[in-house]
Amino acid sequence: MRKPPALREGDAVALIAPAGPLEGPEDLQRACAAVEALGLRPRVGANALERYGYLAGSDAQRAEDFNVAARDPDIRAIFAMRGGYGTLRILDLLDYGTLRADPKVLLGYSDLTALLNAVSARSDLVTFHGPVAAISPFTPMVVEALRRAICVARPLGTLHVPEMETICGGTARGRLAGGNLSLLAALIGTPYAVDTLGTLLFFEDVDEAPYRIDRMLTQMRLSGGLGVAAGIVAGRFHNCDVPEEARTPGSFGSAQAIDDRLRDLAVPSLRGALIGHIEEQWTIPIGAWATLDADARTLTIEEAAVDR
Repeated sequence: MRKPPALREGDAVALIAPAGPLEGPEDLQRACAAVEALGLRPRVGANALERYGYLAGSDAQRAEDFNVAARDPDIRAIFAMRGGYGTLRILDLLDYGTLRADPKVLLGYSDLTALLNAVSARSDLVTFHGPVAAISPFTPMVVEALRRAICVARPLGTLHVPEMETICGGTARGRLAGGNLSLLAALIGTPYAVDTLGTLLFFEDVDEAPYRIDRMLTQMRLSGGLGVAAGIVAGRFHNCDVPEEARTPGSFGSAQAIDDRLRDLAVPSLRGALIGHIEEQWTIPIGAWATLDADARTLTIEEAAVDR
């Protein structure tokens, strides 16, 4: 598994929209400002403001911006500006070989799950599940977590928040894989399905009813993708519950749905990590080695996510 070089002040960062469209120039300005605040130079993809229905341009245009950035030796990172929908449609059009030969930081989350995991597998490259440049709030915590992941060639260390809860105890070690649960489920049965064997699998989602979360986890169980993971980390499921007083008596909330689908797997697992559609999120290096201690409720990134 290759690691991209750590970013240095003044490095060029490609800003692309490989999924849903930007709302307008204001989104682009926010993305450029976020990159500049990191001490980096934004380079905007030629098709970044295009729109094709619910997509940020045609498949060919979105893939072109990715491939142009991947092939440019001056560009050291590729940041997605937003999620939405669309990365599934361009996976067959991407130049994975170039990134294998010239590793670069690739950053995003939500719909970018498909892109991050496809590049990780086909380019043998560590990729980064973290904020999107145009719409994520770059709070001090988010910036610090991002810098530690992509600018510093030393292990990220132990991640913990008191809100994490143990589903099934135990300790597990493996490479990190995962992202948005809807995308992980959508990839099943395709050549780009995430290989979860022996991994530390993490997932999150937004705006999904508990029964839909149950259905996606059940799909992953039936496909064999959950039980073979070494450990499982559930992130935050934002806006996935109706208020408790409005629920049908006895019905599950998202937490109960997750626990019900994971507990009997007897795989070390916890819930509530700072991963997801939330204001303050960790940057997780997909493909890096990590250890999960579900009893202590910690996730320890064992190795540096980037090289110098």
